Amino acid sequence: MFTRKQGLVIAITTYDIDALRISVPPLRRCARDATLVIHNDNPNVELNRQFIRKLGWRGALHIINSKNNLGEFESRIAVLEYIEREKIPCDWVIFVDDDDALIDATVPDVSESTFAIIQNATTISDNITDIFKITPKWTAGSEYGKTGAHFDITGTLIRRDVAIEFANFMREILPEVSKIAHGFKYRVPVGAVMWVGLKTFMRVRHPEMSAIYMNQTNYVSIKLGHDAQKYGLRAVPVTSAKTFNSNVIKKFTEMFERAAAQI
Repeated sequence: MFTRKQGLVIAITTYDIDALRISVPPLRRCARDATLVIHNDNPNVELNRQFIRKLGWRGALHIINSKNNLGEFESRIAVLEYIEREKIPCDWVIFVDDDDALIDATVPDVSESTFAIIQNATTISDNITDIFKITPKWTAGSEYGKTGAHFDITGTLIRRDVAIEFANFMREILPEVSKIAHGFKYRVPVGAVMWVGLKTFMRVRHPEMSAIYMNQTNYVSIKLGHDAQKYGLRAVPVTSAKTFNSNVIKKFTEMFERAAAQI
C-alpha cells in the first residue's frame, strides 16, 4: 500500500505528567513531521514546553493545561475541540495513552471512504523496559508480549473531520457517558468504549464509510498488573477482568445505539 505526505496530529491526554516519559520519547523516531497536542488534566501541575523538549520532541507542539479535572472522556473531547478551534492543519488524528507508546506513525494512502485505520498493538504485561526493544520493523508477535488487532481509539488513525464530528456527538451525550462510567467501581476502558462509540456513530451518520484493518504493529500497550491505578481507580478487578470489560462495553454500546438513533 502506497503512502503520501499527510498531516497528522498525535493527541495525548494525561493526569500524571511523569507518564509522558514513556509515551513522548518514541515519537521522535517515528513522527517527526507530526503535530503533538498534549492535554494536561491535572490543574495542580503545569506542563511546560521545556519538559516535553527534554523528552526529545522537536516538532510542532501544543500544550493544554486544564483549569479543571475533566476526566479521560472529556479530555479527549477537549483535544479534538482544540484542534478544530485552533485550526491545526491535519488529515488524521491518532490518540496515544500517556503510558503507552506509538512506534509507527506512517499514514497510508487509503480511499476517501475510509474513516479509520485499525492496526496491531503489542501488549506488555511483565517488563516495561521491553518497550525500548520494540521497533516498527518488529513483527514477531510473542517475543516481548502478545500482539493482535487493537480495537481501541488509541493507536487508531481517524480522519480529522470524522474525529471532530464524533467529538460533537460525544459532547452532547457526555452527561450520560459520565453517569455510566461513575457507576462502575473500577476504571472503564475508555479507549475501547470510545471506539465502540465511534463505530456506532459512523454506522448511523456515515454508512457509506468504513474502517479498515492493516496487519502491522504500530502501538505498544502497557498493562503492568491489576493494581495499576489511573485517575484514582484501579484498572480492572483482580479477577474476572474480561467479564468486567465485557459488561462495560455492553452497557455503553446500548447507550451509544440509543443516542445514535436520535441523530
